[in-house]
Amino acid sequence: MQNAISIVILAALASACGSSGEQACVDAGGKCLVGGPSICPNVGPQDCNPDRNPGGAYCCLPCPKGKKVNAAGTACE
Repeated sequence: MQNAISIVILAALASACGSSGEQACVDAGGKCLVGGPSICPNVGPQDCNPDRNPGGAYCCLPCPKGKKVNAAGTACE
């Protein structure tokens, strides 16, 4: 029983420390995209696909509060 409690506590601590990959992007409010980052006005630091396609997928986050996507869709202003 004590081992089961320890496992639950460790799992809770691991999830509290943050996530990685695509889940980190989703947790930040974004979505993973593939292609040139010019189609995303706010590229985040999260690595969407570190194991299968390093550098090929990136996290596109919404614009920060108070800013909107510009007419070209390439930046938050």
